[in-house]
Amino acid sequence: MTIRLKIISFQILVTTMLLSVAAVTWHYVDRIDYYFDRNRLAGEQLDSVIRMSAAMNRYSENVAELLLMGRTELNDFNEARDSLESSLDRLDTLIRDEMEIITSPEDRESEQIELERVAVMRSLYEDIDRRTQYLLMLRDQGRLDEAIQIFREEIEDSLDTTLEVHINDAITDEEAELRLYQSRTNRLERELEWIISIVTASAFIISAIGALLLARSLTRPIAALEAATREIGDGNLAHRLDYRVGDEFGSLAAQINNAASRLEAQRSSLLEIQAGLENEVSRRTGQLEEANHRLQKLDHMRMLFLADIGHELRTPLTVLRGEAEIALRGGCRTVEEHRDTLDRIVHLSAQMTRLVEDLLFLARAEVDAIRFDMQPLDLRDLLEIAMSDAAVLAKDSGVQLEAQVVQERILVNADAGRLTQAMLIALDNAIKYADPDSTVHVALTTMQNNALFVVRNLGPEIPAAELPFVFSRFYRARQTMSGAQSGSGLGLSIAKWIVEGHGGRVAISSGDHMTELRIQVPVSS
Repeated sequence: MTIRLKIISFQILVTTMLLSVAAVTWHYVDRIDYYFDRNRLAGEQLDSVIRMSAAMNRYSENVAELLLMGRTELNDFNEARDSLESSLDRLDTLIRDEMEIITSPEDRESEQIELERVAVMRSLYEDIDRRTQYLLMLRDQGRLDEAIQIFREEIEDSLDTTLEVHINDAITDEEAELRLYQSRTNRLERELEWIISIVTASAFIISAIGALLLARSLTRPIAALEAATREIGDGNLAHRLDYRVGDEFGSLAAQINNAASRLEAQRSSLLEIQAGLENEVSRRTGQLEEANHRLQKLDHMRMLFLADIGHELRTPLTVLRGEAEIALRGGCRTVEEHRDTLDRIVHLSAQMTRLVEDLLFLARAEVDAIRFDMQPLDLRDLLEIAMSDAAVLAKDSGVQLEAQVVQERILVNADAGRLTQAMLIALDNAIKYADPDSTVHVALTTMQNNALFVVRNLGPEIPAAELPFVFSRFYRARQTMSGAQSGSGLGLSIAKWIVEGHGGRVAISSGDHMTELRIQVPVSS
């Protein structure tokens, strides 16, 4: 915003404040005038009702005098009658005048009720007047007693009393209206005083704040320009004016910044070249250190891998050599004996083949050379494949398999082959170490946002001290247990790597002659 626009904005602000004060004052003055008019009309209506009440009393007294005292003068009677009719007409006119200025539907409805009451009073008066004319006729006919009886029963005790009740109600309502309008007028006057005070104070404060902001918007950029020129003059070419307002000061600040940038560019070009060379040397050094670290890690893994292979292959190779030497020395052995020897050799060769494959798998996994082919799958289908393969192992071991699977689909994003391999490892371990003729229980369910695969078997317990190490390579705690089968000690390590590669977790617990392995993987959203 330019300086000119700032000044114009300040003028608009001051004008708006003045117009606000004028608008509020006009609104309240208009409302006060409105209630003044209604107060005036209500006072005139009250005066008309009082006059009508007095005229009605004179009218009743004149009728009584005409009937009871036998007076023949009708001037007072006619004057009271005319005054009563005039009061009714004036009251009707005043109510209609008030209805023309009323804006509230509730007040209009109230005045309509008053208008209807005037009509009722007029009807009662006309009924009284008709009966009075009839009574005067009876008096003139010499039936004075009958006229007096009718006057007392129908006019004095009935119609006159009813009309008096309506007149009193009208007086009460008009007095209540006068009090209400006076109260509202006084309240509006007090509110007007407060509003004018508040609006005036607010206008003064806002105008003062606007003036202060305008002054700051002028003095701050001038001070910033003075400080910038002083800094640049002292040789600090990196100093920049942080003033991006689109006014005259902003244009001047941009020109000063451009001049400082051109001066600084010449000085900083050599520094940038030097910094670039240093960064390149540092980057190359970091790459060499990273490559050296990877080579050391690979060499360490190679040594561990060779040590693991030597450790695990020594025993089966020794047995294999022994079987072969026995077969060569045994010249008198039968064909069946040679067949048994060859079967053991084949079994040992297959065992070494599986061992080498597992070692290669773990070695490739540790250097992140194995990639998962992740696809959306139903975990129930993978369990069905694993259960089919495990059924063969269970049949050979005399163990039963029992599965409990949820009905709904369990969708996971997984590598079908690898995740099935992990489930089969869990089933194979459970079958291998289960009690003879026992049942291995398998469950597949969901828990929160995860799929939960549980394998539970009855059999020798894993000591609590050894549970933290069951997922380590070549760890075989069960070999020391009676009846336990031999294994390579790599299965659970492979299963753990596969499950964690799918973002899941694997855990094992053992106690009360029962072992439970749990595999948990996240389900697809």
